[in-house]
Amino acid sequence: MAVNPFDLVKAINEKKPVDDPTQYIPYLSNIAFSYSLDTVMLANEMNTHPNMPPECQFDFMNGTVKKGKRYAKWYKENEHPHLQVVMDYYGYSKQKALQSLQVLTQDNIRDMIQSMDTGGR
Repeated sequence: MAVNPFDLVKAINEKKPVDDPTQYIPYLSNIAFSYSLDTVMLANEMNTHPNMPPECQFDFMNGTVKKGKRYAKWYKENEHPHLQVVMDYYGYSKQKALQSLQVLTQDNIRDMIQSMDTGGR
C-alpha cells in the first residue's frame, strides 16, 4: 500500500515508528525540511547525496532531526493576473506568455480583453 510522503515527514518530526521506510521520497521530504531553520542543513546534506537509497536517507533524517512541530506553507509563485488572457489570445504556452507579458503594455492587454469579450453574462 502506498504511503503518503508527508506522513513520513510527520513521522520523522514526531519520532513515530514507520512500517515501510522504502516509500520515503527524498525530494519532497528535503523540501519540507528545508523550510525550518533547525533542519535546513540536514536537508541540504541529503541533497548532496542523491544516490543514497531512500531507506538510508530516511534513517539519517529520523536519527538526526529532533522531535518537534515543523509546519510551514510551501512557496508558490504568484501568477501574473493577465497570464491567461495572453495565453488564450495568442495560443501561447505559459512560459511564452510570461515572456510576452514583459513587453506588452496595459493598453495592449486592455485591447486583448476587449477583442475577446463575447458579451453576455
